Amino acid sequence: MLFIMAILLASLMNLTTTSAQPTGYYNGTENKQGEELKAVLNDIISNQMEWSYFYSKEIFKLSDADPNNPNNIIQIYTGKSWDNDDYGSGGNQLNREHIWAKSHGNFEGIQPMDGDVHNLKPVDASVNNDKSNLDYDNGGNAHPEAIGCFFDNDSWEPRDADKCDVARIILYMDTRYEGENGEIDLTAVDQVNTYPQPYHGKLSTLLQWNLQDPPDDFERNRNNVIYSFQQNRNPFIDNPYFAELIWNNAALSTVTIGNVVQSPENPQASQQITISAAITSTSGSITGATLYYGTSWNNLAQNVSMTGSGNTYTGTIPGQNQGTTVYFRIQAQDDSGSAQTVIYNFYVLKTFSGTLTSIRDIQGQGNISPFDGQVVSTSGIVTGNFGTNYFIQSGSGPWSGLYIYDFGRNPKVGDSIIITGTIDEYYEKTEMKDVTGYYVISSGNPLPDPVNITCAQAGEQYESVLVSVNNATCTNANYMADFYMWTVNDGTGSLKVHNSAVFEFEPTESEVYLVTGPLDYDFDEWKIQLRFEADVQAGNDISAPQIVSVSVVTSTNVMIMFSESVDQATAQNVANYSINKGVTVSQAILHSFVKTQVNLTVSALEGGDYELTVQNVKDLVGNAMSQVIVPFNSTGVNEQAEMAARIYPNPTSGKINIEWLDPEPGTVSVNLFNCAGIRVLSNDFPVNGANIMVMDAGDLKAGLYILEIRSEEKFSHTKLMIR
Repeated sequence: MLFIMAILLASLMNLTTTSAQPTGYYNGTENKQGEELKAVLNDIISNQMEWSYFYSKEIFKLSDADPNNPNNIIQIYTGKSWDNDDYGSGGNQLNREHIWAKSHGNFEGIQPMDGDVHNLKPVDASVNNDKSNLDYDNGGNAHPEAIGCFFDNDSWEPRDADKCDVARIILYMDTRYEGENGEIDLTAVDQVNTYPQPYHGKLSTLLQWNLQDPPDDFERNRNNVIYSFQQNRNPFIDNPYFAELIWNNAALSTVTIGNVVQSPENPQASQQITISAAITSTSGSITGATLYYGTSWNNLAQNVSMTGSGNTYTGTIPGQNQGTTVYFRIQAQDDSGSAQTVIYNFYVLKTFSGTLTSIRDIQGQGNISPFDGQVVSTSGIVTGNFGTNYFIQSGSGPWSGLYIYDFGRNPKVGDSIIITGTIDEYYEKTEMKDVTGYYVISSGNPLPDPVNITCAQAGEQYESVLVSVNNATCTNANYMADFYMWTVNDGTGSLKVHNSAVFEFEPTESEVYLVTGPLDYDFDEWKIQLRFEADVQAGNDISAPQIVSVSVVTSTNVMIMFSESVDQATAQNVANYSINKGVTVSQAILHSFVKTQVNLTVSALEGGDYELTVQNVKDLVGNAMSQVIVPFNSTGVNEQAEMAARIYPNPTSGKINIEWLDPEPGTVSVNLFNCAGIRVLSNDFPVNGANIMVMDAGDLKAGLYILEIRSEEKFSHTKLMIR
């Protein structure tokens, strides 16, 4: 085992230190109002990380957690503390409420709009039913369960504690979604009865609610948590006055503070931090600038005067202890007034000192980690983050990846981290859990190159490693029926592809893909976890055909199945085939429809073992095979006659009836192949005097297929059209 002694400067990450707005997040908004300010805010908050609507339940466990009971969440409208897993459609169970009703613009299923957690809140199911898709305004009848809420036939008034939350969410949605990138342009309007238009009201009431109740700790924590997942913020929580500048044409201050910069960006323990900003005045000169700071958002009790050089002002915050989060804002004034920035924060890097164990040693090159049950520290680059878990990798190749179960940490892909936790073999998957130490060394690092593997190679050595499977045909696109997984086959076998909480792809059956992502193992199967759009691309065929199987049809006919469609000229060139023991290959025929199948006419085979040599057969883009030797056996092979069978209806859109005209007792194998030669259905049926069977093909994509029926003595191939 390799032990690495290291003392590395890194930052201990947790929900409170990674989530508040970083220094300079709102640079560019200074001295702007109206549509100009709204456009700048849109640019800042639009580059978000997408999460599925369904995953919002997990994010609520942190964003809307009851501060007094972490197993509960706080419902909007009722204020009740409720079991954070109790979701359902009835009574007091939890629903997910779209504050901007998704029917106002009909954006259900449109991402990231439908799953944007800034717009989602946990709610009592029966209250949600009454609230429906009403606009927001004052007045109405008191709600019997949501005390403090009122409603009528065109509007809903939340209780006072929720008014500000609702207002700032509606204003966020208006600002975030402007009709770009396939999204719908949402607009807050000063009216009610706006359904089904992409409007929500009532704007004047919402602006009033925004001002009457400043953001509290609960709302700020919610913004911070969602930022840690989505990487975008609700600016009206950070600065409610943005709303007045945009919609009420509020006056700009004569003082402008912009271009806020921190140096160094990642300070070490006891290292001074310099904050600079461009500060100007439209009414005379700047009379003073002060940097306020402290170790909590609510207490910026310490301050230093900033010194000016031209329009640039700087102030220095004394060095802080490692592991400290520092909050600060700048305030400046001239003869006419003053202005201040939002509260920014930075984190003082924490020092790691200890022993690192390599991921390769943790994996142990076997099914069970030699560190199972032990606490270790290791390091790697984050290759994928899925909210409840993420993957890290050190280097590339086999045994280089590790799965981390660590809900809510949310590292960024490309972060280089040191992590301490307990190694656990969880149903044969090596993982780290119960994380006690987490350190970021640097961000934005290049990821390890994915390892190119075949579907058949998915196994223990590539567990949690970034892999790519190329030239893989989608054989089952119905991921909704298989826990959000679809299936590909590259000719060597099948592999699942998981539409994860962060990226969902709509595959098309029979299409060929290049799929990349961390290789995961759970529920006794291997799958690639999708992270973002680049993980699924059109297949780029760079591999030569492979031989999937060699079988003896009759003593003078040998059938070869290739991993992909092959070129007719090279497939039918008898010089590309030979069989030992003096057997002569006289003819090679490519199947008329199944372009992965070649039948060889050979001199009579006797019972026993043979070797087939194949070379120079090309696929449809010209990749040629090197010489391959495949053993096969002809023991017990007899001349097989054509099986007399009738297939109906043909074409069909569902059930296939197969009738034997000369049934014999035994077992009949029925296989259905698509035009790529991939078997999509297979069944064995006992024949005991009956002469008919039924096969269901209702889930298959429309197209031409080959139906193969085979017994020990006979066989049949029939074209079948599914419509």
